[in-house]
Amino acid sequence: MRTISRVLLCDAARCALISLFLLALATISAFSQDATKAKPKPHVSYDGPALAFDFPGVKVGVAEYEEGPTGTTVLYFPTPVVAAVDVRGGAPGTINTDGLRLAYDDPVAGVNAIVLSGGSAYGLSAATGVANALKDVITDAGNFDDVAGVSGAIIFDLGDRRFNTITPDEELGRAALASARAGWFPLGARGAGRFAMQGYSGITQHSGQGAAFRQSGDTKVLVVTVNNGGLVVDRKGQVMRCSHPVDGHCGSIADVIAAHLATVGKAKQAQADFGRKQINPQGLTRNTTLTVVLTNKSLPIWALQRLGVQVHNSMARGDQPMAEGDDGDTLFTVTTGKVAGAVINDTDMDDLGMLASETAWDALLASLPQVPPKTPRTNIVVSPKELDSIVASYAFSSDAIAVVRRKGTALEIELTGHTTSSNYLSVGKPARLTPVATDEFEIAGPREDRLHIDRDATGAILGITINPGPWAVQATRR
Repeated sequence: MRTISRVLLCDAARCALISLFLLALATISAFSQDATKAKPKPHVSYDGPALAFDFPGVKVGVAEYEEGPTGTTVLYFPTPVVAAVDVRGGAPGTINTDGLRLAYDDPVAGVNAIVLSGGSAYGLSAATGVANALKDVITDAGNFDDVAGVSGAIIFDLGDRRFNTITPDEELGRAALASARAGWFPLGARGAGRFAMQGYSGITQHSGQGAAFRQSGDTKVLVVTVNNGGLVVDRKGQVMRCSHPVDGHCGSIADVIAAHLATVGKAKQAQADFGRKQINPQGLTRNTTLTVVLTNKSLPIWALQRLGVQVHNSMARGDQPMAEGDDGDTLFTVTTGKVAGAVINDTDMDDLGMLASETAWDALLASLPQVPPKTPRTNIVVSPKELDSIVASYAFSSDAIAVVRRKGTALEIELTGHTTSSNYLSVGKPARLTPVATDEFEIAGPREDRLHIDRDATGAILGITINPGPWAVQATRR
């Protein structure tokens, strides 16, 4: 009997191990299938608005995941350059920047690339992809002096603006580097600025990446920036984008800030009333401006660092507010000139700083993306039968479900399953859907976002899309 019991126990243990092994295999298989199914493909395009410039020594590459949407921008230097960094935001997301901040006057190894990405901290892996791609082509890449020097920084483009977690990764970084070309920088909702947003005190608008080029004598300056932070302001102090311009104008930044300060004492109540507390998640680089300042002028390290400080200070004129506690504002300064023994006098330094500062303001203004016009409103009446056919649950992701239900003679939509509200939908606060065109509704709220009903060739409803166009947020019918 004792022998039989021992055998039975042994068989039970063996069966348990086999069961655990099979369960692990099934889990890995399911995870692998889900990952394969959801894996986006890098998208590379040279179409659309772009800055043309003449600056030898730098190539620009851009790749995007349209399924996000999100993207990566790479500045590649075929001949390694010398760089410095200036970080102002209280929540920076950077990679390999300490070596630039603590640089020597005659650095042993230079910088091969600077990578700007969406995806918050996850997007830093795009810089790793660029480094590994360079390793593949560098002779004796394991030698200390030949290791690829790649630095980078990221913006937050998740959470409140989209419900998926597709982020730039190593593959996207490699694709961006492979697409690099000289004398070209795409503007607007491209690259790292693919789903950037700007906003302050209740104003939230789509943003992007910008670039500008200036030359004074033999000195060239190129500035590129990804604006995911405050409001872009022109040189007359006027806010460039808002939800409801009056006669084409958004008013002055001074008025916007004054109006905000007037509500500071009522901030908690205002957040409770409008749900803003729910749509203000904490995390790395929620509001961020990433900038790279390039010059062909030979500068010692200290001068590069001072140039970065001066330009970063000046950018607050065209982007307000900046350097808040949850911002990740980061600025790289780069010289393609030779550094060893470089000398610059105070007057030349001041002039270069002003030239670069004005170029940076130009780049901020150029970051504003083109916004397609909305479908014109029509006096459309949707039948009760058609309204009922739209009633359903729509999944943006596994944990973000929009429920569309009847509310009398109309429809309303509410976000469920998600811990925080978004720019478009609120948790626990249904929004009315007003028909404005065939298969198109307006979501009640200050943003007046549009919602489109997606159908197949037979007319069956497949899902919904909020803001059809460059910043589409899609959900499938469950």
